[in-house]
Amino acid sequence: MDPRLLRAARRGDFAGLEALLLGAAAAAAPNQVAIDVVVVHHHGAPAAPGQQAPEAAPVPHLLDAAATTPQGDSALHVVAASGDGEGFLRCARAIYRHAARLLDRPSASGGGGDTPLHRAARAGNAAMVGCLLDMARQEEEELAGGTGGSRVAEVLEKRNARQETALHDAVRLGDEQLVRHLMSVHPRLARVPAPGGGMSPLYLAVSLRHDRIAEALHQQGGDEVSYSGPAGQTALHAAVLRSAEKILEWNKGLAGEADASSSTALHFAAASPENNPETDSSSLLRRCLRSPSSHGRRTPTQLLLEADPSLPFRPDGDGEYPIHVAAAAGNLRLVALLLDEHCCPECAGLRDARGRTFLHVAADRGRQEVVGFAADDKRAVAASILNAQDDDGNTALHLAVVAGDLGSFWCLLRNREVRLDLANNDGLTPVDLSRSTVPAGLYYKTSARTWILWSLVESNALGSNFRRNDHFEEEYVPKKDESAESKKMTESTQMLGVGAVLVAAVTFAVAFSPPGGYGGNGGGAPALAGQYPFDAFMYAVAIAFAYSMLATFSLMYSSTAAVDWKLRRAYFERSLAWMRQSTRSLLVAFALGVYLVLAPVSRTTAIGIMVSASGTLFLRNREVLRMLMCAYVLHKRMGIMVLARIGVPMAVVQLQSSLIFVVIFGAPLCPPLCLLVFVGKLVHEDVSFLRYFYDILDALLNPTLPTPQGV
Repeated sequence: MDPRLLRAARRGDFAGLEALLLGAAAAAAPNQVAIDVVVVHHHGAPAAPGQQAPEAAPVPHLLDAAATTPQGDSALHVVAASGDGEGFLRCARAIYRHAARLLDRPSASGGGGDTPLHRAARAGNAAMVGCLLDMARQEEEELAGGTGGSRVAEVLEKRNARQETALHDAVRLGDEQLVRHLMSVHPRLARVPAPGGGMSPLYLAVSLRHDRIAEALHQQGGDEVSYSGPAGQTALHAAVLRSAEKILEWNKGLAGEADASSSTALHFAAASPENNPETDSSSLLRRCLRSPSSHGRRTPTQLLLEADPSLPFRPDGDGEYPIHVAAAAGNLRLVALLLDEHCCPECAGLRDARGRTFLHVAADRGRQEVVGFAADDKRAVAASILNAQDDDGNTALHLAVVAGDLGSFWCLLRNREVRLDLANNDGLTPVDLSRSTVPAGLYYKTSARTWILWSLVESNALGSNFRRNDHFEEEYVPKKDESAESKKMTESTQMLGVGAVLVAAVTFAVAFSPPGGYGGNGGGAPALAGQYPFDAFMYAVAIAFAYSMLATFSLMYSSTAAVDWKLRRAYFERSLAWMRQSTRSLLVAFALGVYLVLAPVSRTTAIGIMVSASGTLFLRNREVLRMLMCAYVLHKRMGIMVLARIGVPMAVVQLQSSLIFVVIFGAPLCPPLCLLVFVGKLVHEDVSFLRYFYDILDALLNPTLPTPQGV
């Protein structure tokens, strides 16, 4: 396209565009500016000022088929998309007078096959849309002597490469007035495309939540309006969570329509996260969800079920029923609705293509709320699937163990009806699967998979008798790659080492910069020395420094590849425990330091900050919460007596972990006893480490002795 023509079309410059189209003779205007032109000939001197230039070459036709932008747009495309002021309208009429064929000519492949009407509607240029339609109407009247209706309909029904008309662009823009105008000109436009032919304007309006536009399309389109959507969907698929009631009023038969994947609107409702209450696990919510039919207002899902009660029993192309889709999405509201005795509780036993019930799917996806709902349900329908096995022989408990989802596992374990001894097709029970999923080498010892294995062992879960234990370990238990583990440990020690050195530096500085400063007399002694909070503060600082230095030394050894792998691992594990004690002591020191500074002026503020800082010691301790939850689950399954068996060891572990606080707050009152406790704690923590160290040393000094196999 000629750059001058493109510039005029973009600006709506009618005079400039007319001049280009008509040529230099028609371009004369009163406001034309005369200038002197200096013409330089190839052979000779320049002409004198004022000399007439040679006559310009004839202006080529600027509107032929090749006159397009790089995107394939004609001049009429450019004008239609650029504006709808009077200048743009005059430009459009001028272009149409010279090249009427451009009215419904689609752009080239780069332009998406749009007509000028598409571009005008997409830009929201309502006046330009009316101008283009007037051109079509005038063309029909002049050529055929008719009313122009057929030519207008032809222009309006032109579809681009996406099989969309200008009405689609008006809907996507959200311009209700433009939509109503187009529908008033051609009421049957909303039927394009025909069912199965692509996305209809009504589907687009519903999916974009343009409810008023959807109403307008239905009102003006009548019974011929198209509900079709992409991939065989209908407008009900898009409206299932927002406008289902209105769509069903218009066409109740859409409830049973399925898309290309055989998914009905109920499948879409089941898969939607908008119905997912999983983020709220309060007991009140659970009670509400367990009786969904008690609510006065009907949900879109209930409307679908009323329109077609057979929907819950229609699988999609993958063999999944709506209850499976709801379980996979964590849509507890829909699961509860389907299992309600007034709906279709038989859905509980439906199997997908892999032989799985909805409980299998929920356990596999880690949907704790759905698993808990099914495991706690006392109805026979739900109880019948607790031990159901899929095509691979896995129960829901098998899948929860493999997924490593602790919440779903606990929900199943606390139900005494769930069996722990069922083996799958590979001959593996849940405890066998748990052993095979616990990683080898370096890993977090209190991870979810570790708690799952511990809970199964404490529940007296049995392994399979199909193979010998050594054969099982050879085939299923993960093997440790010492080279990869060595690299993992070296990388892990870097960040931990930075933390250890940082704590050591902070505590070292604080030890010589105590809160309250130094007294004026007393040989440079701290001003607050002798007070109980100050003494406890100094003990906390000293213990934090000692533990951080122990962790630093251990990390130096654990990061050295020349050291034996098992010894490196022992050092690394001890450094983790020492760093934890160091940070806890540092937090106590911070709380005591703030108390010392603020207590003289604002005791309430000092106590509040101290309590807030100390509270993080309990909030961050997820291991304690998991330990208590495990005890509760085992109590629900095995009775009160199990607490005596596991409660005492748990209490001892927590007491040992909390001895550091006894030392900090008790040392100012009885230093010898508390220091003895501190040293005893260190010795107890290191007894296994020292034993292993001496075993390694003995193996080096006595090569004939066997090397120890474990810590």
